[in-house]
Amino acid sequence: MKKDYFSTLSDADYWRQKNQNKAPLSSDVEFLKYRLNQISDTSTFIDERQQQPSYPKIERVAIQPQIWKQFYKSKSEKSFIVTIRRFIMLLLIIVQTYLGTGYLSSLLPYQSWDKINFMANWEINPELAVYSVIPYIIQGFIIALFAILFCWISIGFWTSIMGLILAIMGKDRYTVQIPKNPTEHIDARHRTALVMPICNENVARVFAGLQATYQSLVETDHAAYCDFFILSDTNDPDLYVNELKAWAEFNTKKQNNGCNIFYRHRKRRIKRKSGNIDDFCRRWGHQYEYMMILDADSIMTGDCILNMIAMMEMTPKAGILQSPPKSVRMKTLYGRIQQFANQIYSDIFCAGTHFWQLSEAQYWGHNAIIRLKPFIKHCILSPLQKRKGPLHILSHDLVEASLMRRAGYGVWIAYNINGSYEELPGNMIEDLKRDNRWCMGNLINLKLIFESGITLTHRVMFATSGMAYISSLLWLIFLIFSTLLLLVFNISEPQYFYQSNQFYPTWPKWDEQLAMQLLSTTLVLLFAPKFFSYGIIIARTRAKDVGGIFKLTLSILIEMVWSMVLAPIRMIFHSKFVLKAWMGSKIQWKSPSRSDDSLTWGESFYFCWPLSLLGIVWLGVIIWLNPQFTYWYIAILIPLTISPLVIRVSGLSSIGMKAQKAGLFLTPEETHPTRAVTLTGEYLIKTETAFVEHGFVMALVDPIYNALACALSTSRHSVNNKNQQKRNELIKQYQHIDLEKMSKEKQLAILEDPIILSALHSHIWQQQEKYDNLFALWQNKDQQ
Repeated sequence: MKKDYFSTLSDADYWRQKNQNKAPLSSDVEFLKYRLNQISDTSTFIDERQQQPSYPKIERVAIQPQIWKQFYKSKSEKSFIVTIRRFIMLLLIIVQTYLGTGYLSSLLPYQSWDKINFMANWEINPELAVYSVIPYIIQGFIIALFAILFCWISIGFWTSIMGLILAIMGKDRYTVQIPKNPTEHIDARHRTALVMPICNENVARVFAGLQATYQSLVETDHAAYCDFFILSDTNDPDLYVNELKAWAEFNTKKQNNGCNIFYRHRKRRIKRKSGNIDDFCRRWGHQYEYMMILDADSIMTGDCILNMIAMMEMTPKAGILQSPPKSVRMKTLYGRIQQFANQIYSDIFCAGTHFWQLSEAQYWGHNAIIRLKPFIKHCILSPLQKRKGPLHILSHDLVEASLMRRAGYGVWIAYNINGSYEELPGNMIEDLKRDNRWCMGNLINLKLIFESGITLTHRVMFATSGMAYISSLLWLIFLIFSTLLLLVFNISEPQYFYQSNQFYPTWPKWDEQLAMQLLSTTLVLLFAPKFFSYGIIIARTRAKDVGGIFKLTLSILIEMVWSMVLAPIRMIFHSKFVLKAWMGSKIQWKSPSRSDDSLTWGESFYFCWPLSLLGIVWLGVIIWLNPQFTYWYIAILIPLTISPLVIRVSGLSSIGMKAQKAGLFLTPEETHPTRAVTLTGEYLIKTETAFVEHGFVMALVDPIYNALACALSTSRHSVNNKNQQKRNELIKQYQHIDLEKMSKEKQLAILEDPIILSALHSHIWQQQEKYDNLFALWQNKDQQ
């Protein structure tokens, strides 16, 4: 028999023999009580119903959700340096946008708007008057769209310039400084809760990353400053049982160092992640000074955690401190290229973002530390009012950051801190599903742009977060209008005379040389940040950490081409997401799949065949209108046409691993891996081995799993005749149906009720022949 998670099965048999009870009935709860009491000195049974608490004693405090449409006076203060930096950046963006837009206006084919007298022409020939202004209307839309999009590109370009300045300077005096010895600044009474909200996540990966973070914190010898909270909203019964099992195993192995690992499964799953965090704040928030939010795929080093706590201690007016998480552990080609871009380019963008945001930065929802008292007082969110009902805020992080700043507390990016990591979706479809959720959330946040007391910077950030997706729709409209202009230019009879007394004709023109110059300038703005990052790496380390100069150069060139290939695909999908959001379409807010090679050819074609059809038809129209213009559209339409192939091939880990062996897309975290990241991989192998596929069945049949679920179940109803009668009715009903085929909701309800679960466990063992299929699954688990 293999080792079980509390003891060997022979231990359980010994316990039964000692109690003269050979059938593994509900008395196994007593065995679990004996074993669980060895896990933690703070864990004790709280009543006669034998519940084993997996979290601290609840002491609820009142929290006040945000009241929208109420007047608030912002308590934030502006400094002279903040104003100067933002003014300079705004001026540079405006000037650059003005010059670029003027350049485009000069090269478009129709240049005689000032000569058209629409009213005079209307009196002579209304049809001709309308016909004469159509090209100029189309050009007007093109110019307006280009101005918006060029401004959007300029923001990224000048942000990278600011980051380059900080990289050359080495540091910024207007930031939260990283202490040399963080423990000197930490008050031992100010404890920190590391909070990980999860919902139907990969249990093995969650606990592998959590154990690696915990172990790294233990190695600092200051783990007693922190407690871990796993806040589960999981509604899949099989995953729920595995979460209980993984938590129990984790506790049996952890050291007795004052750092507790708590687990809570929430029955009333309201407001998704933000509601889960609100519930933590209500129950235990007043016991902690700080809360550090972890995602299901987060990894953090102990040094990073201690540094962030010390930085908050040193800056009493800091409300949120965001670390820049680096992507790690990606294997697919898509994931590795995204990981490479994140690690190579993110430093300069994070530094540039800090340069102009300073204490009014953005919070990304994870790998960040929060001061709990002001968060509880000012940042608890309530739904927005809508005619059809409440509209819940989905992308809560930026909203919480704006409310924290409105209350007078700073929101900072610790742009130069190391030791914060995350993982990315392994293929583009999963990445786009995540974008769909973020798009919906960011567009909802636009409703808050004029809320009382919000700082101008955060109003701009609400707009730019929405623009991250709206820009794709604007690019698509820009291309459509460009195609319409090409259509008018090629199939309509040109008009040479716009005035009755005009002596010389006005010739429509298309200056390809000027167009190429403008395109080249635009590409420089897009790719310059990449070359800035390239230059910084060469200057600092000669690219020794990323495979050498040649392989780094080749990797960046491939990544640039790759980003151009993916851009049209993202454009179409993001445009679709924006339109769906504006039409009121609802989406399912699910966690992304984090497994590699999960995308099939069928899924690739299912998601992308409309893009292929669009690319073929659009390319055919361009060739029909004017083959000479084909090369202007080829970089957009070819990727659309072959999008199923691109998405499927890029989602393969075999190609990604070959690229790694060839030295392409290497990152510093791969050539010199952090111990916490390495430990995550080692722990993942063990946690994946311990995972059981049929968790609900195991809780019904296996004595230890049943005892575990009974002891940690959350339903604790008062003892009365009505409850007892209802339970008896459900037990009789469940004894005559196929438990394995019942709905997930009912299975979860059984797991959450210890009396029903215990009774069904006893019934199944007493009538083993009736439940051969369940016992077969159980025995198969023991043979693994």
